[in-house]
Amino acid sequence: MKKILSIILIITIGGFIITLIVQDILESQAKNNLLINKTNPQVNLKISPTSPPIPTSVPTSTPIPTPIPTSTPEPPSIGGKAMAFISSTYGINPSDLKLFKYEKKKWPSYAMGCPEPGKYYAQAETSGWVLHFIERNNTEYLIHTNEEGTNIIECNKNISEKTINIVEKLKLSTTKEIILRRLREEEYFEMAIIKEEDEITTIIQYLDIDLVASINQDVCVFLLELEFITKNTSKELKIICSDGKNFMKIEDNNPEKEIFEIPIELVNHLGKYAAQVPFPGIPEKPKTD
Repeated sequence: MKKILSIILIITIGGFIITLIVQDILESQAKNNLLINKTNPQVNLKISPTSPPIPTSVPTSTPIPTPIPTSTPEPPSIGGKAMAFISSTYGINPSDLKLFKYEKKKWPSYAMGCPEPGKYYAQAETSGWVLHFIERNNTEYLIHTNEEGTNIIECNKNISEKTINIVEKLKLSTTKEIILRRLREEEYFEMAIIKEEDEITTIIQYLDIDLVASINQDVCVFLLELEFITKNTSKELKIICSDGKNFMKIEDNNPEKEIFEIPIELVNHLGKYAAQVPFPGIPEKPKTD
């Protein structure tokens, strides 16, 4: 009986000791978990499921076109014609000339950017070439030509002459009226009064060119007189010599008494007014009381 009691006591004490040991182990684990939570706060965070990223639209850039390089035009075939022109004009051996610069051009008139003084040119777009030649002695020649090489102009020769523009000098562009008179018995008698704007513009455009002044020629007896009337002033020009030469003289502000050669187009244009005058083309002298 005593043995049985002893065994029960031992089992009871052993179970109590085991309970204490288990409790101590559980408390130690609890302390360790608390320490871990304090040192690593992310342990207690709830991790939400990651949402898929929203695609960001990337703006599409407009492609920049690659510039096409401008090709240098090939030397024009009419260069040989221009060289022959210089050679025949100045007696130069073609082998002594060299084309060192050339450029394709478009001009607004048949003058091709280099009008000959005293010459009128039709206003029509003309394509061609600007050619620069040099001689062995370093003399340069500036040539303007159309594409076919049928019209060749030595430009530096034309621009070297001293010229004057009558329209600019006398301010004729503001003309309101033109009076045309004809010489008879040393007096000028009225042939026509021109007031139409288009007709005035046509006459002025024939004069709106560069003219070369010539020395005074007293032998020229001018047959026609043109009076250009503006708002504030009037200017007179004498034109066409009695011997048929196409000369013109400014009546006012011309101390040198210079005369200028005018284009034949102006002479022909004014001829229609002379045709209206009874034969022989000279108006009757007005009767005086």
